Amino acid sequence: MTEATRTPFAAAFRVDGRATLFVVILLLALVSLAPFSDLSTVDSAELGEGKDIWTYAAFAILAATAGMAVWRSDRPAIQSLQNPSYLALAAWIGVSCLTSQDPTTSIKRAAMLSFVVICAGSLFLLPRDRSQLARLLSFTALVVVGLSYFGVIFLPQYAIHQAMDLTEPLLAGDWRGSFAHKNLASAVFSVLAFVGLFVGSERRFEGLLIFVLAILFVVASGGKSSLGICVVTIMVSYLAARTQNIALWLALVFSPLALLNLLGVGSVVWPSLSELSAALPLDNSFTGRTDVWSFALPKAGDALLVGHGFLAFWNTDALRYGMEQTTTWAGFAAHAHNGYLDAVLSMGLPGLFLTIVAFVVKPASDIRRVLARSHEPALCLLFMQIWLFSLYLNALESFFFDRASPSWIAFLFAVFGAHYLARFRIVDWSGNWLGESRRTSV
Repeated sequence: MTEATRTPFAAAFRVDGRATLFVVILLLALVSLAPFSDLSTVDSAELGEGKDIWTYAAFAILAATAGMAVWRSDRPAIQSLQNPSYLALAAWIGVSCLTSQDPTTSIKRAAMLSFVVICAGSLFLLPRDRSQLARLLSFTALVVVGLSYFGVIFLPQYAIHQAMDLTEPLLAGDWRGSFAHKNLASAVFSVLAFVGLFVGSERRFEGLLIFVLAILFVVASGGKSSLGICVVTIMVSYLAARTQNIALWLALVFSPLALLNLLGVGSVVWPSLSELSAALPLDNSFTGRTDVWSFALPKAGDALLVGHGFLAFWNTDALRYGMEQTTTWAGFAAHAHNGYLDAVLSMGLPGLFLTIVAFVVKPASDIRRVLARSHEPALCLLFMQIWLFSLYLNALESFFFDRASPSWIAFLFAVFGAHYLARFRIVDWSGNWLGESRRTSV
């Protein structure tokens, strides 16, 4: 059937393959293939090795499909990702796989990382215009929000932490929605709050609904870190969007990051900072995180050049059952509760340096370029909020390079989105699909 003979009924039900691909990638990341996990079973406390083959397969298929789609329509944008900072980091990840204490695990997780990077790098290029991007983000956010609220109301044993949970029963009563832990839920719903603010620039009621429901969920989850950082991020981002002086902008954006790391991991390294954090009206153990940092810092010092191997330190038999120190709970932690410390554990100090260049310095430069042009302010604000929130939260959590983590994928979406906006000007957001001509280099 040609376009001229296509009936209005048939056109109404025409499937937009690129839009569908966008939604499927995000729902796979945000909902996963196994939502509403039962934390009262023995499986919930076991190592995850060998249980995620379907997730690997799903992301591999989506990466191939999305990669081919955007390569055909936006090849210059994809080629622009051959940036020295990204290439150097990718090369060092390869080195850390080869020198890993568990090369098989590192290579497998690096393969998953590559699938996720392709999917995240394609996301911004799949919608045909800003309006469709807002609609797709709104739809996806409402699905995730609705699913989690449905679970809280009708499946509370699977959507709210219970006293019968085998791990962390003290979290009983905290909402987790379709996610496996309230910290993950609170982080994702904080990002959805930013999405609500962006959607509101195009679709006011939907944006407000998403924002309010997301913030309420963060509060109910008991995610104090996410809630506090979310509020700080919103304030900092709005001020940063209006700050032209580069020195003031850098101070505004990076002061919270420095403060969180100094009062957090820094309090374990320098006793004077520990005394300072103890004098503040907060839990100076950071909900037990100081135990993990005290355990992890010496391990990081044992392999400062290349690390212990890419994502091959935590959640391994060697760690849990091969060291005397793991008689403490810290040895059973899922991560270091600090993404920067985990970068050292995985890839050594060179890996941390390259991570900072690729994910802190470069995005800051990209966002400054977009702000200077006053180009797509609502989109730029969304990317800046997700980027800042992720940087700040990684001082207390850890999701850099964490394979299919929804927080990691959201972070990559923002980083790549800022990269594209800094290098390509959107020619026409009128709603017409313009193929390769819709974005021009700047």
